[in-house]
Amino acid sequence: EGYTENTPSILSDAWLAIQGPRDLIIGSTWDWSSADYSSAVSGEEASSALQDLIPKASAVLPNISEWVFRNAKGGMRAMPPLTGLGSLPLLGCLNDLVGGSPKCRYWFVGGLGARGLLYHAWLGKLMAKAVLSCDENQLPPELTAWKR
Repeated sequence: EGYTENTPSILSDAWLAIQGPRDLIIGSTWDWSSADYSSAVSGEEASSALQDLIPKASAVLPNISEWVFRNAKGGMRAMPPLTGLGSLPLLGCLNDLVGGSPKCRYWFVGGLGARGLLYHAWLGKLMAKAVLSCDENQLPPELTAWKR
């Protein structure tokens, strides 16, 4: 109850990624000092994450605290450098970085962070346009500034 399979994913204090009519992923928590790269999460870590995330997710789906918790996973998010405009995604042609050819063959999209939930489709369209035209200038200069 509270969402359907067509409900959009939501970015709030906790992000909610709708996976299907009875499947939802909630995130995220972070531990900046962790050196653990495993996706395995202990029961204690899962419980702590639930205590942190459920109140935040309840603002969007009030009855979520009554739902059945299935599992928890850990992950790592590579973040782009902080600029005067914030942490912006990194897009662009990589030919000059990998030995290049006259035509852009190697492209990169990364550093979306949690905002990837919101901007993935828009950035995908921008990147597709740039790739198909072999023209990096189709991309906003703020997103290719990392190359300069």
